[in-house]
Amino acid sequence: MSTDRSAVMPALRRLAVLVAALMVASAANLAAQSAIGDQIRDSQDRLDQIRREKQQLAREYDQLSGQIHTFSEEISNIERRIGSSRGALDELDLQIQAYAIQVDETTRDMLRTHDDLVLRRTELEARLREIYKRGDLHAVQVVMEARSFGDLISRYKYLHLVARYDRTLVGQVQRLEEQLAAQRQQLAQEFARLRGLRGEKQREVRDLETLETQRERRLANTQRRVAQAQTRITQLEEEERQLGNLLAELERARREAERVAGTSTTPTLRTSDLGSLNWPVQGSVVYRFGEAKPDVEDVWKGIGIGAPRGTSVAAVESGSVAWAGSRGVLGQTVIIDHGGGYWSGYLYLQDLRVRSGDRVNSGQVIGHVGGDEGSASGTHVEFQIYEPGRDGNPRQVDPVRWLRGRS
Repeated sequence: MSTDRSAVMPALRRLAVLVAALMVASAANLAAQSAIGDQIRDSQDRLDQIRREKQQLAREYDQLSGQIHTFSEEISNIERRIGSSRGALDELDLQIQAYAIQVDETTRDMLRTHDDLVLRRTELEARLREIYKRGDLHAVQVVMEARSFGDLISRYKYLHLVARYDRTLVGQVQRLEEQLAAQRQQLAQEFARLRGLRGEKQREVRDLETLETQRERRLANTQRRVAQAQTRITQLEEEERQLGNLLAELERARREAERVAGTSTTPTLRTSDLGSLNWPVQGSVVYRFGEAKPDVEDVWKGIGIGAPRGTSVAAVESGSVAWAGSRGVLGQTVIIDHGGGYWSGYLYLQDLRVRSGDRVNSGQVIGHVGGDEGSASGTHVEFQIYEPGRDGNPRQVDPVRWLRGRS
């Protein structure tokens, strides 16, 4: 009995050492898997951040491009208005030149009128002096000196004609004076009108030229920002590509660690589940997988399900919460690992009811509908499904094919 015990004890000790070694190796493998998983999550976070920034830059790029188009149209419109105003200035200058010729002619007419007026005034003054010298009884004297009735009639007609001529002469002098005054007033008014119009057009041209300079500066600044945004987008695309490669390498390392550890997860999603999953929330589809996003050179990676804010959102199948937290522009987000390379994503949540690492069951509430009420999509949740890709990496697919048909 003593001999059997002494023979068994070394074997037990060797077995204990082997078990301990296996436990250490298993712990090391698990630690390695955990470290790789952390690296994957960190890398995925950086990749998501880059994609968000890229989308924001793309939106900014489109907006700036639209501004460039608007500024270009404004500048073109301003240039046309400046051309029109300058054309009006040219027409005013032609009018002023034509009016200057008219002024010269009018001035000559005024000089002739003035000379005629001087002549009439001189003649009138002479008649007045003659009448004054002869006195008030001159007409009576002329009549009384008539030698016959015929001579009387002749003298009377003469006096009548002289009186009428005197009245005509006075009227001519008055009309000439009024004509000169009217011509002077008309010239002054026309010159004032033309000077005012030309001054207004000059101010209009100056204002338009100032506006054109401002628009050209804003256009140049916008073009510079567009170039910067385009450069940054190019950089982000390259960084996204590099991080994508890194993520693929980390995923391969994770699978290798699982292989070495001899462990694997049983997927809770299978192709046999196609068309049988419950919808994460009841509502209308506001956008579909693969549709172009507005104002961004990108497409939707899932489907948008519109529902009132606060409506419960449930997991479509059981699994492990790989991520639960804020994703920037994507809002509160939950990503569930269903094993075997299958994942489901729930974006634009109002709040979270699970944490990273939690196990969830099918139909369990993981959050509530959020989304932006002011956006075109309104309050909604975006639902995504990932399947194993040919390269072993998850690829996004149309979630509708996994969901139960609705009547």
